[in-house]
Amino acid sequence: MAIVSEASPAPISLAGGSVTVILLHGFTGSPAEMALLADALHAKGYSVEVPLLLGHGTQLKDLLPIRPQQWIDQVDGLLRTQLERGQQVVLGGLSMGSILALQAALRFPEIRGLMLYSPPIGSRDVRRFFAPLLIRLVKTVAKPPCDYADPRTADRLWSYDRYPVICSSLVLRLIAQVRQHLAAVHQPMLVVASRRDNVVTERGVRRLMNQAGASAKQLVWLERSSHAITADAEWPLVCESSLGFLSSLASAGLPGRPCNPADPPVQMY
Repeated sequence: MAIVSEASPAPISLAGGSVTVILLHGFTGSPAEMALLADALHAKGYSVEVPLLLGHGTQLKDLLPIRPQQWIDQVDGLLRTQLERGQQVVLGGLSMGSILALQAALRFPEIRGLMLYSPPIGSRDVRRFFAPLLIRLVKTVAKPPCDYADPRTADRLWSYDRYPVICSSLVLRLIAQVRQHLAAVHQPMLVVASRRDNVVTERGVRRLMNQAGASAKQLVWLERSSHAITADAEWPLVCESSLGFLSSLASAGLPGRPCNPADPPVQMY
């Protein structure tokens, strides 16, 4: 089942300039998670692509047989299309989308930068320890209660209301694999996370910042948002921080808008 919402799970494609920002939504979510950010980036002249990952945006049963390699292949196809068109590409993702972004960065050195929102390098969900047992007992499990700071956030999102157990266990395996290869990620990166996140641990975020091989790393901590930082109360700061990061890439040779003194300061790690 899906959580009832007025938001659309449809993919987003916004034509703009010579820089394409690809944004990947999270596990069981949809492009609606990225709609506000996509609009903000497009308004500044960037092309934006937010694909609907396979198995999402329909019915939960469609996600049950999906395996992470199918998402990897889907993202690779989109990346190749943009690169073959001559676009410069920046890749971003929320939650599992950030893991797919890191995974793609290992294979595509052409990616000019990474924007990682609520990256689940470390998880607070204790059910991960019981995944082998859960696989034998049930097909799906309920999600934990939402803890949005802004009650309007729910209306901005479209997602399933349960997790598929087998697919979830494979996502955990993918995260573990990515953790082992962080030192091989060399693209400049922006990491945005919330101290109130009930999914992502601060320790995991610190691990990402410490172990990633990039020489340019920026970390922004939010104080009030839930895991869905691109749609919750502090989404304007997420947008502003993202635009500031893209401006920093522009100063290093990536086309984009000039730096704006009004942009919020970004914490350098």
